[in-house]
Order: sequence, then structure tokens, then C-alpha cells
Amino acid sequence: MASPDIQPPRFQWERSGHGIWERDIEECEMFYRGAVRKGNGCFPVTGCASFVSNSPKSGVTGAQKNEGEHGVEDAIRKAWITLCYEHPTLRSRGEYDEAKGRWKRVYATFNNEDEQKSWLNSTFKVIDTEVSPLEWFNSQTICFEVSTLFFVRSNTHHPTIFLRCPHDITDGVGVLQLVNQLFNHATRAHEERANYAMPEWGNEHTKLSPCLRLAAAIPESFSEAQLERFKEIQTQNGAIYNHPGLLSIPSSCSADTSKHGKRQRLSLSVAEATTEQILRKCKMIASGVSVTHVFMSALAMALSELQPLKEESYPVRYVNHSMINLRPYCRDPYKSPKHAAAAYHTVSAQALGIDLVVPGSSSDAKNVVQVNNLANLAIQVRDYYKSVRPASSTDEQIILAPLMFKSLTAPPDSDPHAVSDPPFCPVALSSLGNVSSIVSKSHGTFELTNVWAASEPIGAGVAIFLGTWDGKIGLSAVFDTRYHDAGYIKGFLGRIMNCVYKGLDIGDLPTSEGFLVESIEHEKRKREE
Repeated sequence: MASPDIQPPRFQWERSGHGIWERDIEECEMFYRGAVRKGNGCFPVTGCASFVSNSPKSGVTGAQKNEGEHGVEDAIRKAWITLCYEHPTLRSRGEYDEAKGRWKRVYATFNNEDEQKSWLNSTFKVIDTEVSPLEWFNSQTICFEVSTLFFVRSNTHHPTIFLRCPHDITDGVGVLQLVNQLFNHATRAHEERANYAMPEWGNEHTKLSPCLRLAAAIPESFSEAQLERFKEIQTQNGAIYNHPGLLSIPSSCSADTSKHGKRQRLSLSVAEATTEQILRKCKMIASGVSVTHVFMSALAMALSELQPLKEESYPVRYVNHSMINLRPYCRDPYKSPKHAAAAYHTVSAQALGIDLVVPGSSSDAKNVVQVNNLANLAIQVRDYYKSVRPASSTDEQIILAPLMFKSLTAPPDSDPHAVSDPPFCPVALSSLGNVSSIVSKSHGTFELTNVWAASEPIGAGVAIFLGTWDGKIGLSAVFDTRYHDAGYIKGFLGRIMNCVYKGLDIGDLPTSEGFLVESIEHEKRKREE
């Protein structure tokens, strides 16, 4: 909880009463507080892991099977308690201070065992379902204010945990680190059984994580030069966004704002051999070109393919910002997984603009030289990512993070999820990199079979997530069912993959891997009608 002297006391955890600690929240946290949907307790980020337990199965009786399942449930329950003791910020809440007119983060330790039991019953949920865990997840509209662990069991699928946290207290990398630690604790609890030592609550406040400003030693006030620099960047961004053909994905549903839509997740996976081929061919484009650069380019190309056909070709532009993981640039010990329950990231100050052309239907337009070349676009994206990657802990991306989040935060009386008529549906891509480097596949008796993390889009947007797990590239999308049809979104993921395959000269999409080639062809016919 130690904090640099350059920060005011209001950002530092301070004791305000018996067993209660609090501090003001800063700009990053305020952005996510402002993004909470009406009627929801928080704006969530989710870490998910499916797993199998390597307990002996041959010759096992029904009673022994039930005992084994209970042992797994008990181990995960104990692991959840330990995880929250090690990361007490998971139990903190955002509260509005009426007297001071601002939000604060509050943490309260347990005064007695009844309070602990009440908390555990409300945050550790065991779900038995007849459908797959993802189907269960997609069907839910559960509201929660503090971090909650769902343990979902299905007769036909591997057991799965969904760790759902308010985004103002962690992020994609952080929630994956928490998932990894959860299974570390579960392994010990499963092995030691009754001998597993449960934490003793009372002094866990010393483990509370500070906000980004303190962890990254960002000064409280900005110099005139820094303010001018941010203003200059915003002006440049304005020019990038000032384009008549900004790309978005067409809404595939008739938007009915009176309905409470669900945020659902869909995903596609690439075979390990094909993943290796993609990795190899990305490197062949040019030095420093990565899978992220290629998929970002393919996303822009896929969106351009969905735009209305006109007789003559016309220009369009894809605009996005990069999410930057700031954990490596934080001070010790905040850069370590010991502070996974903290939102240590930023949105790049500079916007990325990718210009493309939608070919026309006339014979002359069809002869236009192809501008939408994957290799050329990937090099452009590579150069952009290099320009916004922090070079040190004093880089402007870090120092300007509070200003960036403040500029993105919706005014208090507005709804950030309100959409235009017709809806404008932006698509943003976040890359989680190699998830296997954050979450171990093997944890003693637990073998993880699938791991992912995702947050939610704003309004009618679609959030795309790229990551690699167990040697396989995974591409997923989270969307609001009020504006988008699941089949259309899965077809769009297939379209992105199609752009990657063709651009890297890998071949045709394999239908056996779930790519909706038929859906892609249907979309093409629909545009031509």
C-alpha cells in the first residue's frame, strides 16, 4: 500500500473506521465506473477456464464419483477464499461520497464469521446446467457489484469457472493472472484436503493494490508542455476520425432499445498446425510484423467487404486505439502478479487510421489496383504499434494515461451506451497475446483445457479478442444481442479469418474448424442485391 509522495492522500488507502479502508478513485477507474450499464452493478471483465480433474476414474463407484466432485468443488471454494485474501481489492466496492461529490473505493474486513459466510455465499456460485458452460454464460444477465466466481458443471462438457470482476479493479492480463493463481491455490487445497490452512482475516488490508497513478508514479499535476502535447495529439486524432467513410459493422438486428439485450461471446479456433503456419508467414511479411498486426489489418479488410456496393470505388477508413498493458512499467512490487487485482493499462493516446477502398461495381472500378493488401496494411499497423509502445516508465503513453481516460469518460448525466439511429457499430480488437504464458495448463490434479478473457463493448459496438492458447490461435467476439445476430457475428469472425488465409496465401478456410464459409457467401450475395 506504500505510495509515492507526489500523490495526494486522497489516492492512498487510509483507514476511515474500524476495519474499513478507503481512497478516492482515479481516471482509469472512473472511466469504467462511467461505463456501467443502467441496472448493472459494474462494467465487467471475465476470465474463464475449463478444466478436467486427473483423479483416478477406473473402478470408481457412484459414491466415490460424487465424493470426487465434492472434493473439486471444495478445493475451488477454498481457493476463492485464499485468492480474495491475497487480493483484498477483489472485495472492494465503488461508493459515491455524497458529501465530497466524488467516487471512492472502500474495503471492509470481516468483523465476524457470519459476515464471511454471507460474502462467500453471495460471491461463490455453483451452477449445474444441462447446456454447455458457454451457453449458460451467454444466457445470463446476472448483475453483481463485487468480484464473483461461478463454478459451472455440465454433464456433457468440462467443468468451467468464470471469474467475473468489475473492470475498474482489474483488466484482461490481471484477470488471467488471477485465474492462474486460483488454480494454484485449488491444487494445494485439493492435495492437502483437511490440512489446507485457510487464511486468517484481519491484516489483509496491507495487500490492497493502489490505483494506476500510484503504481506507475504518475504525477498528480501536468506541466503546460504535457497538456499542450495531449491537445496536439487530440487534434491529430480529430483529423483521423474526420472521414466520411468510417468503418463499422452493419447491425444485423432491428434495434429495440426497450429490450434488455444480452452480451454474448462467440469464438473460432485455428488448428495448431495452421497456427504455426500463420506465425511463420507473419514473420515473412517484414521484420517485426506479428499476428496482432496481421489480424488487425484483416479486421479492417473484413469490415470494408461489408460496406454497401456502389457503381464507383470509394475510400473508407478503419480507426482504432491500442490497449497497452502497463504492468511492466509499474514500480516494484506492483508490476508483479501479486497486484493482479488492479487496472494497470491504458488506451493509446494516438489513434490508428487504416485507409482502404471499397471496389465499385462498374467495369472500370473493378480494374482499380487493389489497395487492400494485407501485407502492406500489416506493415502500417506494425509501425503504429511501435510508435505507441512505451519505451520507459516515463513514456508519454503512461504519463498521459489519466488525461486519455478522462477524455473517454462519459459525462455524469449521459449514457455511454446510447446509440444513433441507425446504430453506428464500431469494432475494436484487443490482443491478449500468448495466454499460455500467463496461465499454466497443468496445475497438479487440474488440467486446463481452454482459457480466455474478455470484457464488453460499449453500446452497439463489437469487441474482438485475439489470443493463443495451447498452441492454437483463438478469435472471439463479444456483442449485444439488441444490435447483432449471433450467426452474423460468427460469420464475420470467419470473414476476418478468410482475409488472413488469403492474405498469407494459406489456402481456403477449413469448414471442419467451424468457419462459416456459407455465411460469408450469403453476406456477399446480400451486398450485391
